[in-house]
Amino acid sequence: MRDIIELTNSSRDTARRDTIKLSDNNLVVRNYGGISLVNSFNKIDGYLDRTNNMTQIKKELAKKAVSLINQKKLIYFDVSTTISAIPQFLPAKKELHSVTNSIDIADQLLRNTNYKTTMLGGALDGETRSVAGGSPLLELSKYQIDIAFLSCAGIDEKGIYYAHEEDIAMKTKIKEQSKLLVIICDHTKVELSHNFPVYSFDDIDFFITDRKLPTALSEKIDPTKILYTKESKNV
Repeated sequence: MRDIIELTNSSRDTARRDTIKLSDNNLVVRNYGGISLVNSFNKIDGYLDRTNNMTQIKKELAKKAVSLINQKKLIYFDVSTTISAIPQFLPAKKELHSVTNSIDIADQLLRNTNYKTTMLGGALDGETRSVAGGSPLLELSKYQIDIAFLSCAGIDEKGIYYAHEEDIAMKTKIKEQSKLLVIICDHTKVELSHNFPVYSFDDIDFFITDRKLPTALSEKIDPTKILYTKESKNV
């Protein structure tokens, strides 16, 4: 939505109204975080290219995330366009096992790595392009995850937020099954609250972002947990 507002120089209300009108007239399909052309399943690469193109920021966030892997063996990748930038930077020679419920991230893992990749089973959700419902929660119980990479819908002094009610159970389960929980968040989500506060700052092990955090927020987080991309030094 931010990109649409910037490209069209319109207000948020106008952009939202027009995207709804386009959707109602079957000219686009509304999906998680944006819109796409009708019958564009064959355009997955286009979606991923946009992810990788917004990219310089998301690429730098991804590189910083990869630096945390070290000897970790089992990695969980949450549903997120930010997280989808990580597979292209994963080390080729490590023997890792990747787990995800994201269709696009599973595709990127297959394209960019030779790792064992497990996609959690269950009903497909077209809006989030992921596997949703109770089945992924049950499957997660099988795994002791070394490091989990997640994004968020917003973060402020009160904690870390997500947009959908169903996120609560999934994010809580990921925390229970993970030794290290890493939140990756670009500056556009900082000082932004959303529908559901899920994590406190004590719940996370690392927070990766691209710009220096506001003082009021940075004081809430253990400074040893905050990792900045190298570009953040120039902002």
